[in-house]
Amino acid sequence: MKKITLFFIALLMVSVSISAKETPIAGKWLLTKVETKEKTEEVYSEVEFKSDGYAEWEGSVFGKWEYNKKAKTITIESEMIKEFAAEWEVTKFKNGELVLTKSGSKLSFIKLDKAKIEEDNKNSGLEGSWKITTESGFKILIFELPDLLSIKEDLGGASSSGGGTWIYNSSDKSLLIMANDKDLRGLNKVVKQTDKELDLENKGNAIKVLKLEKSNIAIERLSFSEGDFFNENGDYKYYDEEGKLPWQDYYKILTNMEKVKQLIYNFSTLIDGTETFETKKLTANIVTSADDETMSFDNIFVGFDKESTPDDTEMPISEFSFSNRLFPFESDTYRIVGEEEITTQAGTFNCVVIEAIGDYDENLKIWMIKDKPGILAKVVRDKSGSFGHFIIFSLSEINYQ
Repeated sequence: MKKITLFFIALLMVSVSISAKETPIAGKWLLTKVETKEKTEEVYSEVEFKSDGYAEWEGSVFGKWEYNKKAKTITIESEMIKEFAAEWEVTKFKNGELVLTKSGSKLSFIKLDKAKIEEDNKNSGLEGSWKITTESGFKILIFELPDLLSIKEDLGGASSSGGGTWIYNSSDKSLLIMANDKDLRGLNKVVKQTDKELDLENKGNAIKVLKLEKSNIAIERLSFSEGDFFNENGDYKYYDEEGKLPWQDYYKILTNMEKVKQLIYNFSTLIDGTETFETKKLTANIVTSADDETMSFDNIFVGFDKESTPDDTEMPISEFSFSNRLFPFESDTYRIVGEEEITTQAGTFNCVVIEAIGDYDENLKIWMIKDKPGILAKVVRDKSGSFGHFIIFSLSEINYQ
């Protein structure tokens, strides 16, 4: 513990100037340790004693404070952190260290040097997006300068996000993270660091972190809205689009799809806050009966397939019909924006390109292969906002019967 404390003193401390016109305690401190009669806890949290008398814990006000220079005490008032609400004796205040004690309890602080933190973080090589693979999914760490950290976690369908701050020390190979993440919070020892890899050790646990490079997948956000499909009188402008769609002959679709067993797509999701995609393959099973004139499709455009879910998971099934011209999508609000030749892993295809409005204000862009009725070469799903997404489905393989 003494070694860690000395390291932080060397890294983060700045000498405190004291004058009659200012309160010497005011400023940002790193609370390193809380000791009571029962236990000792390493904390590593930023506490600011503000000059207006308020006290903040990692950016949030938790109470008030007052320094009595003559009595050498600090009085903290707090309803949020009742353990801190007391009159504390200043037993050490020297060389950027502050120790407060009362009846068997002790708080240990070190002064934060903003300029030095910014310089060290700038030269750390950590700025950008990094990925940690976990048992249930993955985490994305986004290091921003001067010291902001965003953490986005995917739990295999569910997701969460949070944030905090970070402080890097290249000379001692340590990374301090102040965020609500039990695996990363606190002091991390940097075991290995390269341009693409970061190996950390936190409380004896090894953590492998990989740099996310910018993807070569083009990011083309869909900027149209539902209002673009209607005129100023509220009338729909594209009633004649259905006659321009490439798949008009229902029986040609059945004949073509009767030969197809599976369609495999690359499912690429843009990781929020980055220019990197998380990609996996999804397999859609096709069941066609020319005699019954029916065709069904595992609707992998929901973002999963039978291979990536438990055996008892029911897969959404889309059935082709005369009225469902954008199969397997069901939008009635769409328009044709042109034709395009595109290349995917499955080949090069001439396509009719459609823009459509999906559910819950989601924008769709669909590439329908002209000479392979029933097969989509590419789909983009785009939804803006804090709960939005940007997803690309690209045809990877056609498996025939």
